[in-house]
Amino acid sequence: MTSRTDKLLFTPGPLTTSSSVKEAMLRDLGSRDAEFVAVVGQIRQHLLALAGVSQADGYEAILMQGAGTFGIESVISSAIPADGKLLIIINGAYGKRIRDIAVRHGIATAVIEVRENTQADPQELRRRLADDSEITHVALVHCETSSGILNPLNEIGSVVKEFGRTFIVDAMSSFGGIPLNVADAGIDFLISSANKCIEGVPGFSVVIADHEQLLAIEGRARTISLDLLAQWKGLEAGGQFRFTPPTHAILAFREALRELDEEGGVAGRAARYATNHAALLRGMRRMGFCEYVPAASQSHIITAFLFPDDPRFEFPEFYQRLSSKEMLIYPGKLTEGDCFRIGNIGQIFEHDIESLLTAIEATLLEMNLNMKNTQQDTTPSTEPSDQVEYEDYNSTSGNYDDTRVPIGLPIILDFLASTPKPLKELSILDAGCGTGTCLAELQGQLGKLHGRELSEGMQQVAKKRFADDPNVQIDQGSITELPHADESFDAIICNQVLHHLDHGEGEGASADDFPNVECFFREAFRVLRPNGIVVINTSGHDQHRDGFWWAALIPAAIERMLRRFPSIETLEEISKRTGFVDSEVKVPFDEVLQGKQYLIPEGPLSAAWRAGDSTWSLVTEEELPQAIDRVTSMLKDGSMAAFMAEREELRAKIGQTTFLAVRKR
Repeated sequence: MTSRTDKLLFTPGPLTTSSSVKEAMLRDLGSRDAEFVAVVGQIRQHLLALAGVSQADGYEAILMQGAGTFGIESVISSAIPADGKLLIIINGAYGKRIRDIAVRHGIATAVIEVRENTQADPQELRRRLADDSEITHVALVHCETSSGILNPLNEIGSVVKEFGRTFIVDAMSSFGGIPLNVADAGIDFLISSANKCIEGVPGFSVVIADHEQLLAIEGRARTISLDLLAQWKGLEAGGQFRFTPPTHAILAFREALRELDEEGGVAGRAARYATNHAALLRGMRRMGFCEYVPAASQSHIITAFLFPDDPRFEFPEFYQRLSSKEMLIYPGKLTEGDCFRIGNIGQIFEHDIESLLTAIEATLLEMNLNMKNTQQDTTPSTEPSDQVEYEDYNSTSGNYDDTRVPIGLPIILDFLASTPKPLKELSILDAGCGTGTCLAELQGQLGKLHGRELSEGMQQVAKKRFADDPNVQIDQGSITELPHADESFDAIICNQVLHHLDHGEGEGASADDFPNVECFFREAFRVLRPNGIVVINTSGHDQHRDGFWWAALIPAAIERMLRRFPSIETLEEISKRTGFVDSEVKVPFDEVLQGKQYLIPEGPLSAAWRAGDSTWSLVTEEELPQAIDRVTSMLKDGSMAAFMAEREELRAKIGQTTFLAVRKR
């Protein structure tokens, strides 16, 4: 719980903190006291675990006094040799700050700079590294706090490692709030801060470093107080800082780490932040605001909103009026547009976001602003309302397993058992594996398992899940282009994925309306061995309309979703013309996609619950209040139970999903 006397901070740090984090500072400990030294040691190990690594893996955690920028400067001024050259990828103010630090220290630099609402391009990086052999280090801001854009960390890291360069990552506002693995991303030096997603208080920065890279910087430091290697040596020698540490901030940080664990770790915290972000977008779009960053590139950490197209809008007045209502937001930090920023991190929850939205709505009325003229259609970052978060699985990866469950496992196993090989000898590809929930159910029952997932956030969760099993491999990429040799697999499963490939043209769409689905089938045919099988889990159009009790609440969104789903007949047609034979259909009548959460009557009132099915993300800002009002009304007058019972009778007859199996001869 936070103090009621404090304003709510919708900022990227410092943040609204819990009472227990603040209370942890109400102690005085000596910097050389054994208890304090033990706390520092515990924190260092905990930080490595959050990064998905350990000292045994060859990584070190270093605490450095000062703000996050102190940590950035410590790494830049300590790691790069006198004859080194730093390439900085810039799409915001914090990338520019890295450049300024390097220039101040006389370090040779090169820059790849793109628009502030455009992600870093791995291919451009590949070209630059191929052309410039003098580049020794590459620096990237994972989540640019100036806009909220999320850069493709793993893809950039892969290119850096391909060329054998050192990778420095500013993860200031992503570490602890977005799942990542330092080793998998090829990161040599990661820098973050105590007062960001871990929800501590300002006072020190955090550096996660590859042990060998750290030892290699001996003699390179350009400062005394920011000498990274010397700081690590001091911590290793006696567990102590070289200079006076921020003792109270460190005690608060230990409590913040404990609370992070209680929330379910980084995945659990990311889920809350994603829920906050979803609520913020709905409310701001409803009022007429639009974002600067495209939805596909937007993080759930902080969002930049364009100023309304009304000459009466003055940000200082807007800010002060919100401040008087106990709500603090951030001014913009962009060079390309007039924006303000709203953060979703810290000890704030969906109801706090709703309070902020109420305050903003009241402020717009007080300022007599005309929001109808907001130029949403001329802003390159704006996306149609029916696209909101439909495929933003980076944001939902943290709580995906809480809202969606794998179904039809007996059916899948029956189909797989019909292949010539024993189950234990089968090599399986899960195309669009998500967080790996289906693979987890099949683990140990089959031979080699391979998952492919487009979303970096989902892929990272899956990769961590199977980190200790050499029989399970997870890679990132599209299922329309498989990086596997011909005849690599005995079977392919694809669970509720094909509707993300094509928009479709409506209920009467033909096979020609789903070119990407056809690409998948062609690739599946190529990589399957003779007598192999493809098992597709999808939903028929009648199942969409009558297989979910809540479908009657959002009929327009259901129809939008149907455009994306090829019918079973269309899938059979596509499979035949790509070479498959012997189609077979089965329906698991008793299973539901949302698991135990499915029958919660109050479910539609919660954003986290609505995240359990993609259809809800296609509900427009005008339609959502109508659906919520209807649920609220039925709960109030007692008619909800009868409504759900009637709808469930329909589901029992048709199910929610259909399995289609086709074979390669």
